[in-house]
Amino acid sequence: MSVLTIELYVPFGKFLRNLHYLSAQIALLSMFFHLLDSLIKRLYELKTPLSWFSLVLSFFVLLFLTFSGYLLRGDEVGELAGAIGENLLLYSFPLFGEILNKIFLAPSKVGLIKIYHWHLILSFLLTLGIFIWHVKIKILLKWDNLIYFLWLPLMALLIKFPLVPFNSLQPRGPWFFVGAQEMLKYFEPPFVFLYLILPMFILLSYVYLPRYAFWLNMGGFLYLLIYILASLIFFLK
Repeated sequence: MSVLTIELYVPFGKFLRNLHYLSAQIALLSMFFHLLDSLIKRLYELKTPLSWFSLVLSFFVLLFLTFSGYLLRGDEVGELAGAIGENLLLYSFPLFGEILNKIFLAPSKVGLIKIYHWHLILSFLLTLGIFIWHVKIKILLKWDNLIYFLWLPLMALLIKFPLVPFNSLQPRGPWFFVGAQEMLKYFEPPFVFLYLILPMFILLSYVYLPRYAFWLNMGGFLYLLIYILASLIFFLK
């Protein structure tokens, strides 16, 4: 079943799709700014290595969830994005990339079944972790806190999110993935794959190598600058 089928035949399908899409984007941006806030305020100095590792890992799990949700659209756009992601893994490293593809993706061989299962499992684990470490249900159910959640369904009712993002005619993944797509035009897949996982090692190093925080800041800034420029090149073509 594709996203278009859901919108046409499922009751309130368009609203549910908009709400799901909007919630995912806000969750990803919120996690990014939470991580950025921890870096700016040097909160990593107060965290244990395990808690900092959990925060960094959660961010990349959420990236995978957002990407896998994009593939689960079940239409041509999601299929093309899945092909890009699968080929990036397969051609990055002969053995390592193939193993990762078999575990997490492999849409060309088994369709969307693995991606769907991982999407459900990781969504549950991530939500469970957030409620265990960050959210108190008693506080969440207070009226003055619940009011902040009303604008999400309101935006889902009023805003129509396009099925083809930015009316792009070229194959593309979610907005945070297009930088990698553009870089694939100029660099080999192993370099692009290593570039994608580099931020995880930079972020973890803040706890394990705190004396190099200045150089880690410089490296993170340069990484973001290059990736944003690659993304802009993609969108401006």
